[in-house]
Amino acid sequence: MRKLISGLSVVALFFILVTGNIGGCGDVGQKCNLDLNIFYNGSSIDDQSSEWDCKRGGETVFTMGLFGNFTGVRSDIGNFIFNQDQCEIIDFETLSGTGMLKNIEGSVFTQGDNTFGNLAFDQVSDDFGDISVVCELVEF
Repeated sequence: MRKLISGLSVVALFFILVTGNIGGCGDVGQKCNLDLNIFYNGSSIDDQSSEWDCKRGGETVFTMGLFGNFTGVRSDIGNFIFNQDQCEIIDFETLSGTGMLKNIEGSVFTQGDNTFGNLAFDQVSDDFGDISVVCELVEF
């Protein structure tokens, strides 16, 4: 009986590790369904091919580019670095302050020769304020 319980414990631990997000995103045992890569506007600012036009109440608040090398640029706060340490949350840091983008959701899809995308998130920051925006992908 002890061997059976011990074997079940190993199987349960393996199941948790396999079904949990190995990439460090999400809560323990919760698989992350957000692929941040789809929102990138290039691998770095040098090969930026698009940007996000982020609006609140129909007016543009800022434009933003996210890049595969974990850097970004925004029209309101400048260059920043970021880290995705939870599923729908990224932390960002600039020379002027820090914050996080929470509840990230959206999609990107291609139809014919055109790529369309939407992105929404809540910014939480003591340095830059709290704001919710909805962004649209703009290709160059």
